Amino acid sequence: MPGAQAAPGGGGFVISAGVPGTVLMHPEDAPDLRPLPNWENSTGCCGPTGNEGLNRACPCGAAVATLAADCFGPYELHLDPVRTYAFSQ
Repeated sequence: MPGAQAAPGGGGFVISAGVPGTVLMHPEDAPDLRPLPNWENSTGCCGPTGNEGLNRACPCGAAVATLAADCFGPYELHLDPVRTYAFSQ
């Protein structure tokens, strides 16, 4: 169910809050990403729900990811596939 959310700990499955096709990662694996100015698209109870679109930016200011980190849903970071790409060093 795209866009559905379920809280962990209930004995069921946790369903990703992101759009299909995004790269999913743990938020702590991208420590340089910052909230957008004025916390744009970051509403939620205890953190951003991730339902409003891109809410994290690179140090240069480019919006590149969506953080879902509210208390009632998953804790995950979705990289926008149009704005990011994977590479090996």
